[in-house]
Amino acid sequence: MSDKIVTEKDVSIASEAGQMQEVVVPQEGPEREKIVKRLKLKLDLRLVPYLALLYLFNALDRGNIGNARLAGLEEGTHLVGNQFYNALSFFYFGYTISQIPNMFIMKRVTPAVLVGVTMVLWGVCSTSMAGAKNYSGLVAARFFMGVFEAGVGPAAPIILSFFYLRHELAWRTALFYGSSTFAGAFGGLIAYGVATNLAHEKLAPWQLLFIIEGIPTIFLGIVTIFVLPNSPETLERWFVTPEERQVALERSRSGHNTDSTSLDKRQLLASIKDVKNIFTCLIYIGLNIPLASYTSFLPTIVKLMGYKDAEAQLMTVPPYACAIVCVFAVCWNSDRTRRRGYHVAGSAAVACIGYILLISSGHIGANYTGACFVAMGLYPIIPLMLSWVANNNVGHTKRAVSIAMLNTFGQCFATVGTQIYKTPTAPRFFMGYGVCLAFTVVMIVFSLALVAYLKRENSRRDAEYGAPKPLTPEEQQEAIDNGIYDDHPSYRFFI
Repeated sequence: MSDKIVTEKDVSIASEAGQMQEVVVPQEGPEREKIVKRLKLKLDLRLVPYLALLYLFNALDRGNIGNARLAGLEEGTHLVGNQFYNALSFFYFGYTISQIPNMFIMKRVTPAVLVGVTMVLWGVCSTSMAGAKNYSGLVAARFFMGVFEAGVGPAAPIILSFFYLRHELAWRTALFYGSSTFAGAFGGLIAYGVATNLAHEKLAPWQLLFIIEGIPTIFLGIVTIFVLPNSPETLERWFVTPEERQVALERSRSGHNTDSTSLDKRQLLASIKDVKNIFTCLIYIGLNIPLASYTSFLPTIVKLMGYKDAEAQLMTVPPYACAIVCVFAVCWNSDRTRRRGYHVAGSAAVACIGYILLISSGHIGANYTGACFVAMGLYPIIPLMLSWVANNNVGHTKRAVSIAMLNTFGQCFATVGTQIYKTPTAPRFFMGYGVCLAFTVVMIVFSLALVAYLKRENSRRDAEYGAPKPLTPEEQQEAIDNGIYDDHPSYRFFI
């Protein structure tokens, strides 16, 4: 479906002083293109980097337990048997149960408040892990950290969808989620620095690690409440001109953001019954099992390849560096071609190659190369899937719930990924690698199946209704009010 604005009406917008100001913006031509270009540049320099910074700390606090393990966490908290693996799982329990509730809260409060408050709370939980004395304390901190972290990841794609068109989302979402790969690299560097350069009489290296990475999150959460833009309507006068604000509003409406209701129960039910959302949940389950195992156990896997503790922390950096390049390249091409499913399948195939190398060879070089391929294949799929879901769901509530469903199912099965390396075959981990390989194949199968389904549906609508025409904001709102959503005859899916 086209993203071009077709309405010729001049829209009145309110200035920050409360007065009405008439702004006339051409609907096409070089002047409008200049305004759009300036607006996108401003958003790209402010909104996207800030969201990326937030998610960097999200991923850093989530994944640092793997580095803390090498720094003495198990000995310091007296963990025995499977308790470390169980502590990992409790994070995902908390994350899972709070996904959909957080999306409903975001409809009641501003996204900035939701994101900022949950950041402060998970930062407190992350920092408090430094004070854990036993298994119970560690589990409690990890559980509530998962509860609060669920307020950031699903909210960010929703926020981005307010400001960018459908074919612009994957690249911006990649910049946002790509920060998680930076977090993997920085986490290894920070852990290496703590282990080799910082010594404290009363605090162990693993405790220092949690404190150093947790306190900045609290500060950043407080700042977020006041500086994160919520929607085009709230863009400050100092940040955009009246013409740019007008274009931002029009672009948001053309992206099917005309829905202003706080909560629409019909959209909730429509999300649950939507066949394409079931497909995306299955794909995301296939992603999160290997992804959860990779982020938590990469330091341990590298150590078992023969590296010492400090060296293992440092050697976790290159796989994430490789992943960063792939995330940006794959998602940029996805936006350029306006295709999602083929890129998901291709990335999963790269991860398959990595797991085959890990399973088939006991050579350190081959194993390390396999670990790099796994990261290069898994990480691009995160922004691709979130963009795909945001692209293909009309209505604020339907889009928010669909993304929450995606994360709920994915994180629920991520608990499997925290358990699959409990095997006596280390450092080969045949069972763990085999399970991950199987689920990467699942991703390939269901992503290609969803592509086929969406292509068939688009062709059916073309044959039945003819070429699609852009919807005016009024027609969009009517489709939402009548419960049609993305079943509208003029709507076409991203494949």
